[in-house]
Amino acid sequence: MFLRNVQIQNYRKFQQESFSLSNEITLLAGANNSGKTSLINLIGSILDDGKITFNISDIPVKLTKKWVDDIYDIFYSILDSEKVSAETVEELTKKIFDKESSNPSKELLIPPTVVRFIVEYNEDDDIRNFADFIMSLDPKNDYIYFEHVIEPTYKSYKEALTERFTKLKQRHRQIKITHNDSKSLKIKQFKDMILDIYQASLVSKCYYCDSDFSDNKYEIDTSRFRKLFNYKYINAGRTLDDQTNGNYRSLSKNMVDLAKHNEKFRSLLDELPDQIMDPIRDAQIVDKVRQASISGLSNAIEAIAKANGGNTASMVLDIDINEETIAPLLNQITSTKYDYQGHYLNEASQGLGYSNMIYILLQLESYKRKIDPLLVNIFVIEEPESHMHPQMQRIFGKYLQDYYNEKKIQGLISTHSAEMVRLTELKNLRVSRPVDHLESKIYDFSLFKRKIRGDITLDNFYDWFYEIGFPDIVFADRVILYEGDTERLFIRKLLTLDKFYELGQKYIAYVQVGGAYAHKYNEVIEFLKIKTLILTDLDYKKSATTKEDIIKSKTTNATLNQYFNKSKGIKTPTVEELYSWKENGENIFSEGLILVNFQGKEERFSRTLEEAMLAKHYDISAVTEKERSKWVEDRKHDQLRYTIPQSHKKSETDEIDDWELEDKNIIQETDIEVNNSTDVGVTTIEQKECIDNGEEPSEMITIREIVKHTGNSKTDFMYSVILNDMIIRMLPYYIEEGLEWLQQ
Repeated sequence: MFLRNVQIQNYRKFQQESFSLSNEITLLAGANNSGKTSLINLIGSILDDGKITFNISDIPVKLTKKWVDDIYDIFYSILDSEKVSAETVEELTKKIFDKESSNPSKELLIPPTVVRFIVEYNEDDDIRNFADFIMSLDPKNDYIYFEHVIEPTYKSYKEALTERFTKLKQRHRQIKITHNDSKSLKIKQFKDMILDIYQASLVSKCYYCDSDFSDNKYEIDTSRFRKLFNYKYINAGRTLDDQTNGNYRSLSKNMVDLAKHNEKFRSLLDELPDQIMDPIRDAQIVDKVRQASISGLSNAIEAIAKANGGNTASMVLDIDINEETIAPLLNQITSTKYDYQGHYLNEASQGLGYSNMIYILLQLESYKRKIDPLLVNIFVIEEPESHMHPQMQRIFGKYLQDYYNEKKIQGLISTHSAEMVRLTELKNLRVSRPVDHLESKIYDFSLFKRKIRGDITLDNFYDWFYEIGFPDIVFADRVILYEGDTERLFIRKLLTLDKFYELGQKYIAYVQVGGAYAHKYNEVIEFLKIKTLILTDLDYKKSATTKEDIIKSKTTNATLNQYFNKSKGIKTPTVEELYSWKENGENIFSEGLILVNFQGKEERFSRTLEEAMLAKHYDISAVTEKERSKWVEDRKHDQLRYTIPQSHKKSETDEIDDWELEDKNIIQETDIEVNNSTDVGVTTIEQKECIDNGEEPSEMITIREIVKHTGNSKTDFMYSVILNDMIIRMLPYYIEEGLEWLQQ
């Protein structure tokens, strides 16, 4: 039997959420404050053998605020009537629970907190413990349905109101006699008391139901419900030893507990009391203790005897050693050691990460011995990656996966580790994400996997690229898809500036993706509802160098072609069409979640990031010609690292920066002959190809040519921009626009 599905209504940040559980490990991933721990605590408080503590703060704050605001006037007016307390309590209780209210548009009870559990069984399971709770007569329905409801009853509410009525009346009176600015405070205190009464009236009840969870349900005692589950939970706050405090001995205690399952160890425990008592008897220690106690306590015993009329028998101290007294002694004197080449190291010596790993494995081994086939067995671990570095997380995560699968244990693991996500199959992933400060949602990727299953190409894509960029997307507040390393380098530096401070405070997932695949991320972006910026290049053909040719030229960028076709039904748009598309705001998709941005008119015919940066800095278009000598002068002044095509004439004014001499793609002048002579300085491989083709570098050079010859040195170029603090001066409009949109 397995716990197949959990549904939650009106609990903290969760209004109405559900998620399924797989037969092996289900991973619940989420960033801090996403609600995943709250979810596990709620499940544990119901399934574990303990009392459910439920506060008004566990109800979504939107619901409690709306309710208390709506109910305030009713309380105030009824308390104004000055009736005796018993009558007022009765009237208020009836008003709240009256379903025939004269104002039915207002809810007089807060919607209850509901947790539903669906248990699945098969024909091979022994369901003797569950047979009484099967509601369906359909032989194909192998599910049993339970509902846990937390809400007030008429009786519990009346009792809570009666108990707190005096305080409530006092706060009502304070509102009436206060006429200054502090009246709003008195009203707040009155409302707080109303909520306090509601909290005190909450009652937890459990039912077994039909598949619709309708009114056709029957109450079951909560203790009986809990006994249907073998639930084990290891929380993130587990106590471990470190080098500064080795007093917890958590591993040692767990090793002893695990050893108790061994028959030989149990036999030792049975024999140990007698083995300890024999030398004690031989040394007459028992007799000595008795004699010492008689002489030491004689005065006290006489005083007690007098107070009791002489009816007190003689008292002595005795030694009683049995299995119950040996067990805690064994825990105190036994310690775990690591044996390394004959050297024994204590349990704190390997660090918290290793201790954490051993502790979890010991707990799992102990739990494995308690698995009961007549119950639903489920083991929950909160953030097993605690104290571990990423590589250790990966190794341990893989081991946990294999362990759960091999031992056939159903498990639920919560995590905020991308490494743990990478190790989990997509169908077993559940993600908790905040919508805002007051609400979170759960995204069940078994549903996502089912949705894309019909598209083999898409299904394969997510299987192949799952480990690369996907785990970061799961935790991200925003996503940026980009094509080259220079974009990432540039953007990460931009986000350290005050201009993008708010965006810099968010967790950004940077996903490098080729143009042909960017659109395939649409499904996961829409599923998780993450605001995403796709930065790509205009990429029209390089041979277009005039305005007329450029605007008629078609883009070769697969990302733009895909999205433009989706928007306009045209597979290969021209630059002119793309400019217009961008200006009209038609490059926003998925109900405002995705912005596809690229070089527009502001970038003056630039077709790449580097062209756009240089065009802005030098205030010219990407195809405007400028004398080579001027480029040399500007480069030296700006200290930027870009390559200028060499002059085909000898000149003492030709300059080569030292950084070019270090570039791996340069060759010495003696290797090349141009017009039966050699160039001054060095020549790039790209220039050599130009010369080999019978072409001569022009004295008039465009940004297009600069970027072309910079070639494999684009990263050097970007470093020089950053190190010379020129990122704002060279910030292209399309990137600035995209980041501002993403920041909103």
